[in-house]
Amino acid sequence: MSCDHGLEAERLSRALEFLGRARVESYGDYHLVVVEICEDFYVFISVSCSGEGFYYEFSIGDENFVFNVDRVSCLDRAVEVVKKVAAASVPR
Repeated sequence: MSCDHGLEAERLSRALEFLGRARVESYGDYHLVVVEICEDFYVFISVSCSGEGFYYEFSIGDENFVFNVDRVSCLDRAVEVVKKVAAASVPR
């Protein structure tokens, strides 16, 4: 089985749409799933290959990966996104 991080990113994007608007961006060696969960507040999920499996990295905040106190209320939804990806990434 080969690792197709593009297909995995698309799968995650569809699975996370109920939490916010999601899109996928391609950067060659990895794909980035961007989920807008509040205005100007995103969860960024980098999906790449690690051997035959997938490797996920997360960032949150605005497009510079920062946020201020008026976005703290968005954190619960951001954690929900991370937990959903973690649960879905457990080997099947």
